[in-house]
Amino acid sequence: MIKHKYPTKKLLLFLSFFLTALFILSACQKQPALGDFGSQYTNDDASSQIVLVDTASVVVSTTYVDSTSTASTGYLLVGSYNDDYLGKVTSRAYLQVAPPPSLPALDPRIDTYDSVGMIFFFKPGSPYYGDTTQYQTYVVNQVDTLMELPPFNHGWFSNYDLPIGPDLGSASVRIEPNRPVGSGNIASNTSQGTGDTVKIRLDDNLGRTIYNMVYNKSDTIKNFNKWLHWFHGLSVSPSSGLPPANIIDGFKDSCIMRIYYRENALFSSEKFIDFEFTNRNNQYNYVRTDRTGKPISNLKLPTQTIQPPPLTVSTQIGNAGYVQSMEGLNVKLTFPYLNAIALRRDYIGLLRAELTVRPVPGSFSTTWRLPPQMGIYVTDQGNTIIGTVPAVGTGTAQTGNLVQDYFNPLNTVYTYDVTNFVATQLINPSPAAKQTGLMLSIPSPADNSSFNRLVLADQSYPINQRITLSVYYISLFPHN
Repeated sequence: MIKHKYPTKKLLLFLSFFLTALFILSACQKQPALGDFGSQYTNDDASSQIVLVDTASVVVSTTYVDSTSTASTGYLLVGSYNDDYLGKVTSRAYLQVAPPPSLPALDPRIDTYDSVGMIFFFKPGSPYYGDTTQYQTYVVNQVDTLMELPPFNHGWFSNYDLPIGPDLGSASVRIEPNRPVGSGNIASNTSQGTGDTVKIRLDDNLGRTIYNMVYNKSDTIKNFNKWLHWFHGLSVSPSSGLPPANIIDGFKDSCIMRIYYRENALFSSEKFIDFEFTNRNNQYNYVRTDRTGKPISNLKLPTQTIQPPPLTVSTQIGNAGYVQSMEGLNVKLTFPYLNAIALRRDYIGLLRAELTVRPVPGSFSTTWRLPPQMGIYVTDQGNTIIGTVPAVGTGTAQTGNLVQDYFNPLNTVYTYDVTNFVATQLINPSPAAKQTGLMLSIPSPADNSSFNRLVLADQSYPINQRITLSVYYISLFPHN
């Protein structure tokens, strides 16, 4: 028979008093200083035990891909500008037009050729970037080769440049994108006074040639494939012979090449034959950047056809990070000492975490506008995006909730709930944890149709201009 000795009531009472006293004494210990973090204690309640850590080290880097898919965006992006941070940026649009499905029966006794021109449409809501008070000279050229994709490619990208022929025509126009055509007495948003259209007269040699082909019912006009082998396409560019006008305009891709002729019957009347925009998959925008003389010229470039996006730390490119998806620029943020928070003796659990992103003061204005939405994503050591960062309880992607203040730029911020990301990183044992970070990138569809950009300061800037990670955790110790 086995006997069990159980503690007496007096012994249990003594042990309970001893453990209580030990707990109280340990709660009065001071906080250890760990890593590069500072702390402050929220004082919204006298008995609060919530600690705020807002001095986490943030490493700012810029990743770069050498091209962006710019096909089928719905917009012809045309223009050029000088950017104080990114250099000279130029955008050219490529497109194709098709003959009409039915051709008019032209009578040489009464019908005479008049002219040929392009019609572009700038609709409300079309993208633009830069100084809208400036005139820009738009130049039209014929594409000098078949518009065929390179081998193993499945779409047109921003770094594809096609050879073009001599200038077919040009026009200098000022567009007022925020001028509501048709509202009140507003009849046009362009300096041409033609509603929401920009018209460019083209070379009459081309016009007469096509007019005669219509008259003769040429197979080149009637057969679409033959037409594309003869008339490959068109390009629209800013004038290369003039300084940048500092504006890029986005025309709708519903443009028209129009042949005008006159019907001289009993009464003379103007007629036209429309060659409308076709094959949206072959419409794309070619973007060229000259970064000479800018800190970003030190950006690391890809050295292989297929490789992870190269990363350049901010100290090598002007102590800043740059986001402009049209040029393949995104910002990666890493937090090398983040898991030190979980090593604190008072740490019980994470309450919430917030990321505040501040643009560099002076880097933005009503002309050089910020992206209205800035996506945030989880990125790995290969600098690729592996998923969104949803806010706690929503499951939806975040875009920064931009607050803009042109009078006090320091109040301009994007903010994100990064609680889920921080919770994972605090307990991430992987050696690659320090290279797992957050990627700031412009979300679709603006990622390939907008030139708005964001410049971010690194840790060398004053505290009130930096990116801030605020981590709130529940503390074991009370702080009075």
